[in-house]
Amino acid sequence: MKAYLNLKAESGMIGSATDFTYKWCVNAGLEPEEAARMALAVDEILTDIALYAYGEEVGDAEIRYRYSLSEIEIVIRETGEPFDPDKHAYSPGEQNGTRGLKGAGREIVEKMTDHFLFLNRGRDGKEFRLVKRFTGYDIRNLTRQEEPSESVEDEFPAEDSYLLTPATSEDAEDIAKLIYQSYDYSYSKEDLYFPKRIELAIRNEYKFGTIVRTTGGVPAGFFAVTMNTDSHIGEIGEAVVSPHHRKQGLMKRMLGELLEMSRQRQLLGLYGMALTVHTISQKVNEKYGFRSTALLLAKSPPATYRGLGEQYPQPLSMILDFLPLAETGHATVFLPTRYESVIRKVYDQFVHHPDIKTLPDQIPRDETETKLDLTIYYESNSALIVVQNFGRSFESSCLSMSRSLVELKLSSIYIDLPLDHAWIEPAVEWLRDYGFILAGLMPLFHKDRDYVRMQKINIEIDFNLLETHTVIATELKERIAEEYHALQET
Repeated sequence: MKAYLNLKAESGMIGSATDFTYKWCVNAGLEPEEAARMALAVDEILTDIALYAYGEEVGDAEIRYRYSLSEIEIVIRETGEPFDPDKHAYSPGEQNGTRGLKGAGREIVEKMTDHFLFLNRGRDGKEFRLVKRFTGYDIRNLTRQEEPSESVEDEFPAEDSYLLTPATSEDAEDIAKLIYQSYDYSYSKEDLYFPKRIELAIRNEYKFGTIVRTTGGVPAGFFAVTMNTDSHIGEIGEAVVSPHHRKQGLMKRMLGELLEMSRQRQLLGLYGMALTVHTISQKVNEKYGFRSTALLLAKSPPATYRGLGEQYPQPLSMILDFLPLAETGHATVFLPTRYESVIRKVYDQFVHHPDIKTLPDQIPRDETETKLDLTIYYESNSALIVVQNFGRSFESSCLSMSRSLVELKLSSIYIDLPLDHAWIEPAVEWLRDYGFILAGLMPLFHKDRDYVRMQKINIEIDFNLLETHTVIATELKERIAEEYHALQET
């Protein structure tokens, strides 16, 4: 569901771009009136760019359309003259020649969107981010009004009485009901309470999964893989078995089906995000061959879980567990000196892994263009910067982007660094000076390349609340806690 436009910043391109925006938004699942509002917001920004960004010159405007299970995001970039939106105002009716996106123009954009963000990326230009959340009925409102089905309560079929089939968009409401009936309001992925979002995700092949029903058609379980958008791996993290059908081996059967479906789709690996509230999901992942590679602090907002009695007192941290599904050729990686020991231990868990090269004595600077990709997770109050290319302006580009994120007051900022270039060494040390600490290894996470993730945590973390199961997960926790506390003391 991604799309990309590169246009000349001229008034003639505005109509075509806004028409495309409207159609893309409708196809992505927005209601027509919501799609029209997004198209109007895009029209406003493109008009400002065409009129003011490049003066007498003709420059470019780049538009990227992104889809997730809960929202769509439209990112507009340009490299015209700098401006500070807090100091310059623009309104179509004004004659004073002031420029920018504040006043009437900014007010229109903010009213048409659920979230609007302006980012000044320094020499990499300027970026406008428009977000619209999907609407739809919440299955919790429907399910609370229904009486439990006695036929489901009393039904405990034998194993051969269950049917496993690929999940389709027609199963969306049953999947949402399974989630609510099993977890009440405590499931961490809120999208699964909205049937429309599930329907769109399956239909657009953003995820695939298997659903279990009794021979009478009663839904009993669901297990899914969500595809990564920029690599041939997927997250295995949406699993539920109805309380009335547990201890029948359904989870194992569904996982076996998912592994086969993943191999048929030629995925290189699967990963799971295991909660550190308890070790249950970590133990399950280990049992089925997943291996711990990273500890992501403050990954999700606080939640209330059955059995805890009250809300978990801090944002949720998670262990990343990874399962390779195929050999990936003869890639090579460099390990930053500071983290070489622990990353080697992570790699040693796998039969096949890249060749680890020794860092050269003199590390040449990458003289290509820096390429950074930013994703903001508004629901979890976090952001991820992916370094596709270190480039000659790596430090200044990272600084510009980080400063632009300050106003969001994010709980956590993650940055993924590719391990296939020796510049990983100075990059890690530079990020350490700006408050980033280790998170761990992200195998095959972007463009089928291995990355090391660094994280900057802007809230207080009580590591005593983080439970880990595997030896590697525990070692990662101890190493990360040490770095975290050292920063707190400086």
